[in-house]
Order: sequence, then C-alpha cells, then structure tokens
Amino acid sequence: MRLFLDSSIFLHLLLDGPRADEAEEILTWVEEGEAEGFVTALIVEEVSFKLALAKGSELGISSFWEFKRRFSRDETFRETCLSPVEEFSRYLEGMRGLFWAEVLPGDWREAISISRRFGLLSADALHAAVCIRLGAKMATFDSDFSRVAGLSVVP
Repeated sequence: MRLFLDSSIFLHLLLDGPRADEAEEILTWVEEGEAEGFVTALIVEEVSFKLALAKGSELGISSFWEFKRRFSRDETFRETCLSPVEEFSRYLEGMRGLFWAEVLPGDWREAISISRRFGLLSADALHAAVCIRLGAKMATFDSDFSRVAGLSVVP
C-alpha cells in the first residue's frame, strides 16, 4: 500500500491528539516497511513548525508574534523549541518505508485547479496533487481531503 502522510497523522501521534492510536497504527506500517509512506518537504515543515510552536506554548508563549520574537533573540528558547523538531527528524530517518517525494511544477498547477474546484487551501491542495500523482492514498485526519474527486482517503 502507498500512503501520502499528511501532517495530521504525525501531529496526532507526536502531540498526543485524540486519534494518536490510529496515527500510531498507520505510522507503524511505514516504520516496519509494510506500507510505502510518502512525505514532501512541505509536510515535514508543517509538522516541525507546529512542534516548535507547541514547545513554545508549553513555555508560556501565547501568540505567534511573541514566539517569533523570542525564537529569533533567545538562543536557549530556540534550542528548547528545536528539540522536538530534531527528535522528529531522527524519527523520520528510522522509518524503513518512508520516501521523500518532490513537488513538481505540474503539481502546483494541479493544486491551483484542486483549490478552485474543491475549496482546499493552497498547501492542502498541493498535498492532494502530489498524492494523486504518486497513486497513493491520503493518510489524514483532515476531512477536507474527502471532497477531492480522485483522492482516496484513509482512515
């Protein structure tokens, strides 16, 4: 089975979301090589940003602008917020069935069409376009993807 891994799958597991058990099952398939999992740099960036922001929130930061200001000026804060990002990076490196997919110019053109037809925001439309090109199923907890014709969504 080929799965395009949306950021929601990683985030439910890593931030102990309500669907963490389902996320763990899907990611175990990829970890053990039972399924081919695909990510793009954009997916990894989305997860990394949210992990860093969540760590900042744990440290009392309440707004994006406060986070950005402190991240740029406070090396200790920055290192603390990057800790879960580095852990996520090591986790990805250990996934036997994980592959990095390129985003191609044609994917962007298709994403604009998907956005227009199905009302997805640009990043999600781009994920959908890459997923369709790869012939993969979209592993996601984001119900917006179910609106896209030609895209198979799991769970």
